[in-house]
Amino acid sequence: MKINIIDLFAGCGGLTDGFLQTNKYKTLAAVDWEFPTVQTLRKRLSEKWNYDIKKENILHFDIQKTDKLLHGYDDPFYGKSSGLIKLVANSNVDLVIGGPPCQAYSIAGRVRDANGMKDDYRNFLFESYVKIVAHFTPKAFVFENV
Repeated sequence: MKINIIDLFAGCGGLTDGFLQTNKYKTLAAVDWEFPTVQTLRKRLSEKWNYDIKKENILHFDIQKTDKLLHGYDDPFYGKSSGLIKLVANSNVDLVIGGPPCQAYSIAGRVRDANGMKDDYRNFLFESYVKIVAHFTPKAFVFENV
């Protein structure tokens, strides 16, 4: 039996790919806000891991809109989804993984910004991650920030 994961801040799928290589995990859903990375992730999961991308479980959406991400949305920019809750259906979410953008936390990012990244919205993206984890109450979570 495979361990079910949700990948937040999925990007092109590097973190997901690492888990899938063990053949012990199954990605129930993945979320990223940049469309090109979502396209790459869809292609990668379809071609490399034989995922049925017709399930529409790879979401192009802004995690900061957590309630809509969970319950569904119809957005002119991001498109339409029934939301994470319906996508995972009756499957247990065993693990939530995510690698939020590091610019707001890195020394290099802080040095380059006049305010030391104090006003950067990315400082607070972890709050949305925590809300998703709290909703699904997985057995574990991985919050990777390099």
